[in-house]
Amino acid sequence: MNVCSSDFLYHALLNSGDEIIFSILEQGLRPLSDFPGDKRWEQIYNKMPGFFENLYEEIARPVLQKPYLNSGVFVSPIDFRRLPQTPLYEKTRVKIPLARINAEYACLTYVWEGERVSLPLTRENLRETARLWTADKVLEWFGRDQSKIFYYVPQVAVYQPGGIPVKAADIERF
Repeated sequence: MNVCSSDFLYHALLNSGDEIIFSILEQGLRPLSDFPGDKRWEQIYNKMPGFFENLYEEIARPVLQKPYLNSGVFVSPIDFRRLPQTPLYEKTRVKIPLARINAEYACLTYVWEGERVSLPLTRENLRETARLWTADKVLEWFGRDQSKIFYYVPQVAVYQPGGIPVKAADIERF
C-alpha cells in the first residue's frame, strides 16, 4: 500500500495544544535555531555543539550546495493517517502543499539498504520514494531507533529562510 505523498508533506505535532497551533499559524513552522533562547535549543546546542551544522553537512549540503543557514524544519511525505497502527495516526498535524516548499532550500532523505540517500526535492523523487517506501517498509523502519524515530524513513529537510508558512486549513486534528 502506498503511504507516501508526492503532493503534500506532513509535520506531526507531538505536543499539541492551542498555544502551539496558534504559534505555528502566526509564525509558520520555523527552525529551532530561530529561537536561540528556547530551552530545547539550548539543551541540544549545549549537549551536542555543532549537531545541526553536522546534520546539514551530512544530508543537505551535498544536494543544496549552500552554506549552513539554520537548523532546518523536518517534514515527511509519509501520510500516517494511512497507518493506524502507528503512534502518529491520531496526532494533530500540519499538511503542507508541496508548492509551499522552496526546493532550492530542501532535500529528500532516508536510509536505503544501509546507506543515507539525499536527493533534490522534486515531485519525481517523491514519486520514486513512494514506490520504494510501501506501508510495510515504513512500518519496519519507523521508530526502529526510539531516540530518532524518523532517522531511517523518508523526510524532507527544509532550510528555507523564514521557515514554512502555514494556513489554518493546513492544520488537521484527529
